[in-house]
Amino acid sequence: MSPVIVAAAATSTDWLLLFVIFVLLLVLAFLAIAEMGLSRMSKPRANSLAESGGSGRSLARLVDEPEHWINPLLLTVNVCQTVQATLTGIVAGRVFGAWGVVIGVVLNVIVFFVLAEAVPKTYAVLHSDRAALITAKPVRALVAFPPLQAISRGLIGLTNVIVRGKGLKKGPFVSEQELLGILQAAAADEVIEHEERQLIESIIE
Repeated sequence: MSPVIVAAAATSTDWLLLFVIFVLLLVLAFLAIAEMGLSRMSKPRANSLAESGGSGRSLARLVDEPEHWINPLLLTVNVCQTVQATLTGIVAGRVFGAWGVVIGVVLNVIVFFVLAEAVPKTYAVLHSDRAALITAKPVRALVAFPPLQAISRGLIGLTNVIVRGKGLKKGPFVSEQELLGILQAAAADEVIEHEERQLIESIIE
């Protein structure tokens, strides 16, 4: 007998969970724009945008101290992704029964990845200035949230305990990919010459 997907009628609880999932997807899309936009922003460009005031000043502060926002931002992304994936699995399991797990995985890998990762980050690459400016103030408010700061510092401390050595007080806040992204943005804005970009890339890689 071939397997048949048996769908059950969605309850009010399911609709509530779907609404929460939708909100989480919006938050994840915004955070993806923020992560890509801020990571691609160079200090000279941020300082130039800061001259107009407003979000530009917040942006300049973030770019000047990446260790203050990268870890809390990535932690928030991780929490939102975990909760969203869990809720999706729960709803899919309740509605589609045994096939719910498979359907939940497919939705998370294909649909939600496109909506909350690929599309927002592509937008941030194509409109890096706007992406960084519209997310600067919310990101500053987010990373200033005391509980988030405490958890982020605690996880950094745990990492330093697990990884032997002197440790990093502020965490591994800039990855190789992020450095290359900043470098590409600087070259695109003609802050550095093509030869300088090639030299720095060879050192990083």
